[in-house]
Amino acid sequence: MKNVSEKMRACFSQGTMMLLKRISALSKELGRRAYLIGGTVRDLLLEAENLDIDIVIEGDAIAFGEKLARELHGMIISHKRFGTCSVTTPEHVKIDFATARKEAYAKPAALPTVEFALLKDDLIRRDFTINAMAISLNEDDFGFLIDFFDGAGDLEHKSIRTLHDKSFIDDPTRILRAMRFEQRLGFHIDTHTANLIIKSIEKEVYKRVEKPRLRDEIILILKEKEPFKIIKRMDEFRALKIIHPYLKFHKDLHNMFDAIDEACLWYQNNSPRKRSIEKWVMYLMALFEDVSHDGTLYFCNIFEFKRGERLRIMSYKNNGRKILKTLNAKRKIAPSKIYHLLEPLSHEVTLLIMAVSRSDAGKGRAMEFFHKYNGMRTVIRGDDLKALGIKIGPHLSRILEKILYKRLDGILKTKEEEFRYAKKLAKRKFAKGAG
Repeated sequence: MKNVSEKMRACFSQGTMMLLKRISALSKELGRRAYLIGGTVRDLLLEAENLDIDIVIEGDAIAFGEKLARELHGMIISHKRFGTCSVTTPEHVKIDFATARKEAYAKPAALPTVEFALLKDDLIRRDFTINAMAISLNEDDFGFLIDFFDGAGDLEHKSIRTLHDKSFIDDPTRILRAMRFEQRLGFHIDTHTANLIIKSIEKEVYKRVEKPRLRDEIILILKEKEPFKIIKRMDEFRALKIIHPYLKFHKDLHNMFDAIDEACLWYQNNSPRKRSIEKWVMYLMALFEDVSHDGTLYFCNIFEFKRGERLRIMSYKNNGRKILKTLNAKRKIAPSKIYHLLEPLSHEVTLLIMAVSRSDAGKGRAMEFFHKYNGMRTVIRGDDLKALGIKIGPHLSRILEKILYKRLDGILKTKEEEFRYAKKLAKRKFAKGAG
């Protein structure tokens, strides 16, 4: 066995190493063996940044985590059904603990039945050899790499290799994970594993998976640094149908993804009212560019996207191209019109409209919206209108909207001008009421 303690000290902070030593001492005290596991080990060996600390305990991981949390004066969240817990230290370091377990699949793609086991049983249930290594945290062999399946060799050869031939039958989401890890790490899926993927796709085993599990994998793909490469790889494997049967790899997709990146970078550097953007939603909207309205809605519903995510996706599908056509027009467009078109939209939808516009006018108007108009309000408020005798209701909202549009177009510039215009509109209302 190879000792990687020096690599641990080089990659982990002094505070993290002290925490791992504390866990080592506790494992001896409780008679429970503890191991760093999975992606933490993979990225440590690759000297890649990974802030996750995943630990497997041979024995009761929750009891282990509870005692550690008490000693550290930290917080713990437990999931007894799965034998897992998360401990957060006062310094906000999070450690995930899991009880070593083995799995059995009653039928393909089903959720497994689980029973507690030893480390090797826990490792063999994992997706790929590079994610099936462990590092001992035990006092007698601290820092020794445990690698039953030559994951270190696959790291050296930059190979994604499954642990057994039924892997993609047992869990078809591994098809998507294989491509995600391959492109993220710059590796290649080995020939035998690639053939297993092709056969599993041909057998349509993915249809047996609960759609929310596939949704989570799709989101992880779109959150990667270069999601386009993964989507392209999926197309090469004819795996896009896992997402939607009519999803096609259209020729403009690469340009759309690049344009989304550029639009989001501009937004972060220039928008005075910027907020957190979920770029993955924009990639998903671009991916479904050529899928019908009904097909997109069906996808959103059956994959159980959150309401806000579904609304953004369908907002672009329903209105994006129509709004884009208006913004791209060569004729002059009043600021109030730009505001009217874009203010109701999420920033993701507006940014995608800006990204896909091939017109300088269209891009410029979207930028102008973010620079000048987004979030603009009138100087006078509803209480001011109520003081003029206007009752709360739709009419009050319409008056405020008309005032705002005049302000956007530079016709009303001061609070006094807004008041005069409000009184004028109120008189019209009263005159109509008297008639």
